[in-house]
Amino acid sequence: MSRIVNFVLLTVMLVGAVVTYNMKLKAEKAAERVVQLESAIADQKDAIQLLRAELSALVQPARLQAVVERHDEHFQLQEFERSQYATVEDIPLRLPQAAVTPPADVANGNAGDFSLIAPIGSN
Repeated sequence: MSRIVNFVLLTVMLVGAVVTYNMKLKAEKAAERVVQLESAIADQKDAIQLLRAELSALVQPARLQAVVERHDEHFQLQEFERSQYATVEDIPLRLPQAAVTPPADVANGNAGDFSLIAPIGSN
């Protein structure tokens, strides 16, 4: 009887060791994945910061003015005139309602030939 109890306890101990080892491996893999994701997030944040700095440099008014002057004959830009500006009163409050006219066959009561379509429930 004592040997059977010892054998069962030894088996339980070995199973527990295997389960513990398996859990340890899963935890290590999860920790490695977390480190990889944190690294990728940091890389993406650096890329975003670099792109924002690049955008800031590209939209500088002095740089844009130099580009416009360099390519003046291509763009042919002119200064705004006062008549080109709109006022709040020029903006319509609502779009005018368009009159919807049905197609002629629908208006005449002939919406098409549906004789080939079987009613629901009839096979």
